[in-house]
Amino acid sequence: MSEKLSQAQLKELKKCFDLFDSDGSGSISSNELQNLFESLDIKVRDEDLDEVMRLMDRDGSGNIDFKEFVDVMADQFFRKPTITELEIAFDYFDKDQSGYITEEELFFAISRFKGDLTKSDVQKMIQVIDKDKDNKINKKEFINLILNNSN
Repeated sequence: MSEKLSQAQLKELKKCFDLFDSDGSGSISSNELQNLFESLDIKVRDEDLDEVMRLMDRDGSGNIDFKEFVDVMADQFFRKPTITELEIAFDYFDKDQSGYITEEELFFAISRFKGDLTKSDVQKMIQVIDKDKDNKINKKEFINLILNNSN
């Protein structure tokens, strides 16, 4: 599946990989993966972390190299998410459980990955996504955005 990725997709994956590979060793360790989950406020049990490592570390080296990362992530580029997965993702972004993703919630979520994000950038994103023009993203708008941009 990874051979179907465009150069732009590979470049994006490399940026993500380098972000996760916090020590610059060229591989992602179990500790780095744990730190990633923690930075996203995702609580992961040791057993679950071990399972993720087992699934991604295909050569059994104890670390995830870039090829293994690409092989696993490539499947995600071509897989359409389910409605349930999108609802869970929406609920993750909707920190105050208001039923909407506000400008502040979107800024907080995206700025964790993209450090040079501005409030103006987030306002522009909301203007594009927000079909009912209430300056926030509801679940339907979120799901439509993702489904219309996948595959």
